[in-house]
Amino acid sequence: MERTLAILEGYRDLIFEHGVRKVRVVSTSAMRDARNSADFIAMVERRLGLQIEVISGEEEGRLTFAGAASESAVAPGGMTLVVDVGGGSTEYIWGVDGSVLDAVSIDIGAVRLTELFFNSDPPTDTELAAARAMIGERTRAVFERILAAKPNALVAVAGTATQLAAVLYSVEPYDPARIHGARITHGELQDLVAKLASLDLNARKVLTGMHPKRADVIIAGALILDETLQRLGIAEMVISEHDILDGLIRALGDGQIS
Repeated sequence: MERTLAILEGYRDLIFEHGVRKVRVVSTSAMRDARNSADFIAMVERRLGLQIEVISGEEEGRLTFAGAASESAVAPGGMTLVVDVGGGSTEYIWGVDGSVLDAVSIDIGAVRLTELFFNSDPPTDTELAAARAMIGERTRAVFERILAAKPNALVAVAGTATQLAAVLYSVEPYDPARIHGARITHGELQDLVAKLASLDLNARKVLTGMHPKRADVIIAGALILDETLQRLGIAEMVISEHDILDGLIRALGDGQIS
């Protein structure tokens, strides 16, 4: 909580410095899960004067889609599936040309799966299989709905996806311009998952393009994307630097607060 308060204090100072008039502070999966989230919300308001809004997984998905669709790396007109792998949850949102048809939030995420299954370093085949089994079980129903919608493009957003692209294309130092619009085929992703899962944490930390603080959860996040492409029969994913933050800005600009 203290680390998050320090970050929020820095944001608050920047807000005041630049005379920002519209501010929205939202939290997602971690705060939805935490038993003491109300205590933290009260602490932030008391110490920083900021009001945190805990949004639902569905709204998180819709805001993410709005952000990704604002600068989509895929051609307009087709059914697009946006996948946002977070720490505690993963959002699946699909629609056409910025209009959302459906959004689902599932309680699988890079941090959650790592904590549940990976007790070895690197994880064992048994641990990897157990994580994959949970992904398959939790996503079965939503994947049936997605398959019925027949998406012709998958856009992956947020840290897991951008980190995988940085490692695959050896982008160091990190450069958003080189990551946005990058494409990763399912075969490339499978090879990357196998490589990451064969390395211990220290070896993953020093891979070119890897942010050391993401190395501990990157395997679980990659598994979610791998299973998604596999089970939906989609050949590649397009990486987008635009996500929920862009969606929040668009909603504030449009006067749509929720």
